[in-house]
Amino acid sequence: MIDKLLDHFRGENVAVACVYCDFQDQERQTAANMIGALTKQVVNALEMVPTEIEEAFSTAEREVGGRGLQVSERAKLLQVALTSFRRTFICIDALDECSDKHLPQLLTSLRTVCQESPSVRLYITGRPHMSGAVEKFLLGGAQIIPISPNSEDIKEYVEMELNNDLDSGAINPALKTDILKGILEKMPDGYVMDNYISKAQSNH
Repeated sequence: MIDKLLDHFRGENVAVACVYCDFQDQERQTAANMIGALTKQVVNALEMVPTEIEEAFSTAEREVGGRGLQVSERAKLLQVALTSFRRTFICIDALDECSDKHLPQLLTSLRTVCQESPSVRLYITGRPHMSGAVEKFLLGGAQIIPISPNSEDIKEYVEMELNNDLDSGAINPALKTDILKGILEKMPDGYVMDNYISKAQSNH
């Protein structure tokens, strides 16, 4: 989806920022760090760093103890960066791998950003059980779109990866068939894509 957005809006005053939640990196993927990562991506798309953002980070670096910018402060800086774009797409991928400890603050911060910056489109993907949290913290402002895995797409992807493997010569046709069969039999339940569109633009 990210590639399609970048291709579709290439050359336009549109920013695209994305964070992929990783179960193995939950300790470092705090709400503050993820909002900060989104802010950095948006700022990198600008020709010049806004003075307000530059000063905020400089001040934080000079503080004794290195407290750093808190999540609310980073969210405000993200809003500052967003004002330079006609539209911004923010994508949070695999939300179900985000730590429960950081999830409420992340979604609440994103809700505030969307409310203060109506040109933002927020896309969130995750397993079906995450829909409750999304609706709760985005205050019912989410459109839930269930997406079921496509066996043919998965088969093509696995075949491509097997063919690109440097040791692919060690896999005979029978083993390749067994691998594909085993993966398709253990296909997970469908994912859910939560598409939150700020109420200010719900008619567009």
